[in-house]
Amino acid sequence: MTHLDLLSSEQAHALFDILTSHVTLAEIESLKHSKTIATFGPPLQPSITDQASTPLLRILLQSFINHLPGFKNVTSQFWTDSIYRLGTALDDANLSQSYDKGSVGIRRTLSTASASIIESVARGRLGGYPKRPLKEDPTYDRASPDDVVKGWDDFLQRIIYGDLLDKMFVKASETDNLSDHEPVVQAAHQYALTIFASLLHHNLIVSPRGQSMVSLLNRVHRLTPYFLVKQTLRIGNAASMLNGMTQLVLAKMNISTLTSWFGGQASDSGMNLLQQYESQHGQGGFRLLTYSRIISQVLTADTVELRKRAKQIEQSKESLEKSQIDRLCKYVSEPAEEQQRIRNESESRSISIAAAIIGPDRIIPPLTESSHKLALEYVSIKLAIRDREKLIEVLCHHSPDLVTKSIRELVTVYDPVIRALHKAVDLTAGVTDLQNFIDDLVALSLIDKTKPANPPTVQNFCRLLEKHQKSSHVFIHQALKNGKELSQWYHEYASHAIEQYKQLGDMDEAANGKTAAGDFTRCLNDLISKLSKDQRQQVLEQLDQHATFLDSLAHQSKARMDKAVRASMEPKSSNNEVEGNPGMFLLKWQRFIDQTAITPGPTSIQPRSGKSESVVKATAVDVDGEKSVMTDQVVATGAPSSDSPKVDIVIRLLEPGFRDELQKLVAVKKG
Repeated sequence: MTHLDLLSSEQAHALFDILTSHVTLAEIESLKHSKTIATFGPPLQPSITDQASTPLLRILLQSFINHLPGFKNVTSQFWTDSIYRLGTALDDANLSQSYDKGSVGIRRTLSTASASIIESVARGRLGGYPKRPLKEDPTYDRASPDDVVKGWDDFLQRIIYGDLLDKMFVKASETDNLSDHEPVVQAAHQYALTIFASLLHHNLIVSPRGQSMVSLLNRVHRLTPYFLVKQTLRIGNAASMLNGMTQLVLAKMNISTLTSWFGGQASDSGMNLLQQYESQHGQGGFRLLTYSRIISQVLTADTVELRKRAKQIEQSKESLEKSQIDRLCKYVSEPAEEQQRIRNESESRSISIAAAIIGPDRIIPPLTESSHKLALEYVSIKLAIRDREKLIEVLCHHSPDLVTKSIRELVTVYDPVIRALHKAVDLTAGVTDLQNFIDDLVALSLIDKTKPANPPTVQNFCRLLEKHQKSSHVFIHQALKNGKELSQWYHEYASHAIEQYKQLGDMDEAANGKTAAGDFTRCLNDLISKLSKDQRQQVLEQLDQHATFLDSLAHQSKARMDKAVRASMEPKSSNNEVEGNPGMFLLKWQRFIDQTAITPGPTSIQPRSGKSESVVKATAVDVDGEKSVMTDQVVATGAPSSDSPKVDIVIRLLEPGFRDELQKLVAVKKG
């Protein structure tokens, strides 16, 4: 290390991981507050040009999202009117917190999942992908885990610092056969397929909410009018097709408007499209479902089941007192500030949220041991009901209709892209392929309650993706071969995106291939240099511990990848046990979930967390009150092998300076 390098490569890498991980999750979670939306800055608030409330998300928005073909042409009104007002409406809905519900909620699951991916993108954007020399014409054995992992790294090296992107676009326009591509592309494809299979397996099988998500996917899938979609996509004229699809998704339809899609007039003669759908799908199958009806029907069905459970509690022999029920119901509709006050009281006094809601009231009797558990379940159910009612209100019945307005504006800016795609690709066949894939995905993921001991494995999901991968290869080939403009637009975007990952400095020469923090290493050393000697010593101790923890995660992911790749090459699945999946982002995601604060239970005096056994079991309960058939396996598998070390001193001393550095980069365009 030089006199300016106060951090070793491992320490810089650990510090970069801590700061990006913490800030990413904090910024995503802050979006639930209307104040964050109001101070987000451009493009939501063009007048705010100084301090952004979420500088890291702003940087990624500027670097990647705002350059997408089509999307880059959205008007300022799209952001200031539609997205800003939609975000504010969702914030004002005051959706429930996992702490109150005694389980890890869907919003928490989604926010932590996105954070685990976005933090990796952020590190690449800020520090760049580490450069290293490559061998000429290497060979890869796709049955070898080491070769597959090496192939992925070589692929990224050649994409970012070489000409592989150009070669891939050319080759994909010539053929839809994966075997015609370079060996490094085939190895990287195997890596990506295994990671994607692991993601599906983790979400739908390992996760406590897995079977609930499968059920939700299945209901939306069944309500989607695929027949009408495919009939509309068959229209040769692109303008008519676009108009038809827009009405199909957004409009409140009737027979007359359906016939007008094709330039015709409402008539009783012959068989129109609506009647064809009814004849093929049976009585009642003709009802056209727009996006709002699908959302409303799915959420309303959940609400019906939840109300049944709430009524059972109210009418049970060991039911709560009416005054207790009234107080719990009042809490559900309280303003966010009052709910937070009660939540803080629960945390400070180490009592459950139900006990804090009831409080030391002389009129309302205190909770007994038997009623305490019912009270926690009841408030969780009532919060879930209110969440769904508020989502229906914002997404389906809001005046003005912000979602419909946003979709119409996106259709307008994507008009050239959609027209080019319509001309180049058989979209009807593409929708059929998608429908078949979801059919198989649901069939594989929906576990038979009579056979819970034989859940699907990562290998099964690899087989599923291998079965359907050809359809995506054909789609890409057709788009690039027949859509020259389309190919040019996305080639330019891909080139811009990978430019964001190029390191500007010299090749990373850190020992053992450690990535340090790339171009951001100097900033981290500057932050460390501003600390006192004692503070620096405390920070370095925590960084060393975190570096060891990251090595442990890397070894876990590597071992799981080895097992997954070997299993994917076996003709039959030999192990039906639910096991952990490869991928550092999945391990990070699990860590975020495990760190979720949850209200103490009836008998506990300390807040629980997402990894507590009682919380995992509560999370696995579906809206109808049924326990997932995978609950026992999930409880045994969900917790990571080791707890992450404390990094509170690092965050307290260095996060403010890190945020200041991000603020400086907000207006800087790279590449």
